[in-house]
Amino acid sequence: MSNVVNDGTVMNDIGANGTGIKSIKRLLIANRGEIACRVIRTCKKLGIESVAVFSDADRHAQHVQQADLAVYIGASSAKESYLNAQSIIDAALKIKADAIHPGYGFLSESTELITLCQSNDVIFIGPSVESIADMGSKIEAKAIAQSLDIPTVPGYNGESQDGAILKSESEKIGYPLLIKASAGGGGKGMRIVNEASEFDEALTLAKQESLSSFGDDRVLLEKYLVRPRHIEVQVLGDSHGNVVHLFDRECSIQRNYQKVIEEAPVSHLGDELRQKLFDCSVRLGKYLNYLGAGTIEFIVDADTQDAYFLEMNTRLQVEHPTTEFVTGIDLVECQIKVAKGEPLSFSQDQITTTGHAIEARLNAEDPANNYMPETGIIELYREPTGEGLRVDSGVSQGSEISPFYDSMVAKVIAYGSTRGLAAQRLLKGLNNFSIGGFKTNQEFLIALITRPAFHQELTTQYIAIQFPEGWKPWGEAMHMAIAAAAYAEQGQHDASNMQAGNPWQRKGSWRVTELSGTPASAWFCIEHGGELIEMSVQGRAGDYRVRVGSDNDDGANADSAKAEQYHVMLTRPNALQRDVTYWQVEINNTRVSLDILFTENQKVSLSSPRLNRSYSFVTLEDSLLGPAAALKDSSTSIRAVMPGIVTDVLVKVGDKIEEGETLLVMEAMKLIHNLPAPCAGVVKDVLCVAGDSVADGEMLIDIDPDESQD
Repeated sequence: MSNVVNDGTVMNDIGANGTGIKSIKRLLIANRGEIACRVIRTCKKLGIESVAVFSDADRHAQHVQQADLAVYIGASSAKESYLNAQSIIDAALKIKADAIHPGYGFLSESTELITLCQSNDVIFIGPSVESIADMGSKIEAKAIAQSLDIPTVPGYNGESQDGAILKSESEKIGYPLLIKASAGGGGKGMRIVNEASEFDEALTLAKQESLSSFGDDRVLLEKYLVRPRHIEVQVLGDSHGNVVHLFDRECSIQRNYQKVIEEAPVSHLGDELRQKLFDCSVRLGKYLNYLGAGTIEFIVDADTQDAYFLEMNTRLQVEHPTTEFVTGIDLVECQIKVAKGEPLSFSQDQITTTGHAIEARLNAEDPANNYMPETGIIELYREPTGEGLRVDSGVSQGSEISPFYDSMVAKVIAYGSTRGLAAQRLLKGLNNFSIGGFKTNQEFLIALITRPAFHQELTTQYIAIQFPEGWKPWGEAMHMAIAAAAYAEQGQHDASNMQAGNPWQRKGSWRVTELSGTPASAWFCIEHGGELIEMSVQGRAGDYRVRVGSDNDDGANADSAKAEQYHVMLTRPNALQRDVTYWQVEINNTRVSLDILFTENQKVSLSSPRLNRSYSFVTLEDSLLGPAAALKDSSTSIRAVMPGIVTDVLVKVGDKIEEGETLLVMEAMKLIHNLPAPCAGVVKDVLCVAGDSVADGEMLIDIDPDESQD
């Protein structure tokens, strides 16, 4: 447990050791979650005292628990805590930290934080202000690459941001093309334009999103490659002029420009092209006098094998464990040592790779519902173990996934002597990862790596090609039936754990027991994918008949247009058993074992190998009269997709709109959500402005529908 510091008093002043090498005995980590825990591990290895920082939301987080000291830095909003450079430097000075490690994200590429470090004699573990500034602007970075004869994607990166000039340049480049925020990353401020008629709207949205996300609306234009590969090279530099590469990584499996699966080294890449990428990367690193760990990203045309410089990330990458596995080099340790002034302890010809490593990002999100981020308490958490397996996380059972930060829960990294063995170990690790309390992308990740195409040449189109209609989980109705039967069983047999409002507690019109002894019936709904699915359960004592859907549905809801019947038998564990979440389930004569959790807000979570589901139950009364009834009226309104901040409102009362037109932009869990009009019509009411914090399901825009469209 950390010593939490809330006042200004502490510890020993530490100076240099007189050898030209700076001393780092106390290191503050200006980050949270898994990367903070990752840096803490290396601090322990090196005998360095670690200092965590935390916001209101993170007061009991894992990185706070694991660090030697912890300092409060502000409110839950990242802007008031982890993105507040002054709060970070104040915390460092308060406990007399020798150095600050920024992790990735947040202030990891902030020239403001480095400047504050320099003026307060605190070591910043990362590159120089100049390197970050040069690479922070995609326009400037592209110009530098071109000056070094490093190929860049054909396009326009000039200074003019006039719409007419940009439109003219787009015609020269040709379609399809990409509009990209100059100061951006992670897919924000980025739009694909397939033809000239789409350009103006795409430019407006890209600039608005870029300004909202980065405070800078400058964009550049690039030719859009139809079958691109995303390949990157890890580099390390020291203050003695040495720059080396640590080989390459494949990051082509992406969704909305966010990496999902990463691996090292790259497969299906010619030796000549690979060496070219290494040479270009080291050349750029030497030009920048680069200090610390950095990653040069390239886009490779899978059809022509032409490679183009994309950008440089002047920090540690999320996927750095794959490189650590195959090289045996601790990148965080290297960052700390070169920041102290030590030279790299190895030369280029001493760095080799052995085997293969693959990383999967486990996120709190619902892939079946447009990857909508999930929030909640982690009610069940068991990390997998095994040979060649590593899990990097910043959570434990009982941790909260809040709406204030990104949705990544953990990274599962597998190593093997071959790519096939690494993939097999990763599959086993994902299968044996038990997590419950909300939905995750666990099943989706398993689907990605079990496709035959996973062992062929990868491109950034992988997900779109493998799941052209979007990914859908298997057996959804069956698992709803299991959850409903377990919900009923819990309500009938464990009064102490009954949820408030459980339909089995209600003796009204929704629950019927006939005099002949027919088992009780209950009717309720499951909230799923933004819709309500009607359910009925009949039975008792572990033996239930469940109907999913309604035969009387009007057909608008495909999930409930035809009722499905299930016979579910449950065996509850003995209360004295060690693992009380474990259940035996038999459904339609098929027997399975599941972890079943009952959480607050009438939610039931199912977890097993290859499975992670979470269902929210709503009584029939509430579905008709309560807040959930709003879901049935969502065809003429826009509601918040989850708790978050409105970043842009693109319409006003009286505007005519088309179905699918983006009306509003929200930021939630560090992601930008464009909310489209559910129908054509006229804006009837706008109930928010940019900057508003909104609750999940809150109405934001009301629409008077155009009846002629029906």
